[in-house]
Amino acid sequence: MNNIIILLFLISSTCNTLLIKWTNTLKGECYDGKWRYFQHPVALTFLMFLGECICFLIYKTIFALLRRRNDGSEDNNLLTSGDREFRPMAMLLPAFLNTITTVLLLSGLYLTYASSFQAIRTSTIIFIGLFGSIYLNQNLIGRHWSAIIIIACGLTVIISTDIQRIAYDRASLTHPNANAVLSGDLLVICASIFQAAKMIYEEKYVKACNVPILQALGWQGIFGILITSLLGICMNFLPTPMPPFNDSSREVFDDLQDIFNQLQSNPWLVLAVCIFVLTTAIHGYTTLAIIRFSSSANLILADSIRCYLVWLMACLLDWEYINLVTILGYIILQLGLITYRRAIILEWYRSILLRLARNRYAEMSADPATGIGGAGIPTNRPADII
Repeated sequence: MNNIIILLFLISSTCNTLLIKWTNTLKGECYDGKWRYFQHPVALTFLMFLGECICFLIYKTIFALLRRRNDGSEDNNLLTSGDREFRPMAMLLPAFLNTITTVLLLSGLYLTYASSFQAIRTSTIIFIGLFGSIYLNQNLIGRHWSAIIIIACGLTVIISTDIQRIAYDRASLTHPNANAVLSGDLLVICASIFQAAKMIYEEKYVKACNVPILQALGWQGIFGILITSLLGICMNFLPTPMPPFNDSSREVFDDLQDIFNQLQSNPWLVLAVCIFVLTTAIHGYTTLAIIRFSSSANLILADSIRCYLVWLMACLLDWEYINLVTILGYIILQLGLITYRRAIILEWYRSILLRLARNRYAEMSADPATGIGGAGIPTNRPADII
C-alpha cells in the first residue's frame, strides 16, 4: 500500500509541475485584446485548494455510505478511520502557509526552468531540519550538517548554471533574461521556508491527533479557498510596476478579468486547468499520507525523485536541453539527501577506518616466527576443518 501511495505521489506531483509550466508557455487573449502568457499564481492556488475540497466531498460521501451499513466499517476503512474529535481550526495555519508557498512557487516556476524549479525545491530539507530541531526536538548531528552543506553546494551549481544556459536554452522561458531566472530561483527558495514550516506542523498535528487524511485535507482546502479569495481580490487591484509581474491588461499582479478571456480564447488552457484540479487532489492526499505514516524528511526524499522525472519529460518535450553541469548539480543534491537520512559518506569513512584497524590488529597479533595468526593465515579452528 505504501508503494502505491508513493507512486501516486510521484505521478501526481510530476503532472502538477509539467501542467503549470505548460500553461505558462500558452498564450490567451486578455481583456485589452492582446495575447499574453497565462500567469496567474493566485488563481491557480485557488484551483489547487478547490482540488483539496473535492477530497472533503469524497470523505463525506464515503463516510455516509459506510455509516448506513451500521456495522462500524467507517472506523476500519483506510479513508475514513481516525479520531472523530477534530478541530477544523487546526488546519487554518497550514492553509495560510500553503497559500504563501504555492503563490511563491508558481511565480518562481513562471520565471525559471521546470527542472531547476523541482531541483531547488529540495532545499526544503534544510529548513525541515532546522524547524524540526526547534519544534519536534529532533537533534541535528554531524551527518545532518554535512548533508546541508552538500545540498547548498548543489543548489549553487544549479542556480549558477541556470543563469549561464539562458544564451542557448530558452524554449520554456517566458522572460529569457538572467534577472528573471535568478528571481524565479530565489522565489522557490523563499517558498521552501514556508513549505518546511507547513510540513513540520502537519507532521506534529496529523500524527498526534490521528486525523482522517481526507477530512484534514478537505478543511485545509476550505480555509485555503477563503484565504486565496481574499488574496486574489487584493492582488487584482495591486499595481505592479516591476516587470515581469505586471504583464496583464491593467498591470496588476493577478488580473482576474484576463483569466476568463484567456480561458475562452484557448481551450488548451481549460484542459490543463481541469487536469490540474484533479491531480492536486491526489497529490494533497498522498502528501499527507506520507507525512502521517513516515516523516517530512522522507517526503522530501521521495519528492527528490520527481526532479529527474520532470527533467526527463522537459527534455522529451523539447523545453530544455541536456546539460552535463545541471546533471552534476542533481547528483550533488541527491548525495546530500541520502547523506541526511542515511549518512552514507560517514558510513564509508567509518568502514574504511574499521578495515584499516582490523588489518593492523591482525598484523600486530601475528607470531613473528611462524606468521600464524596474522592476516590471511588460516587457523586450526573446528570451522576451518572440512
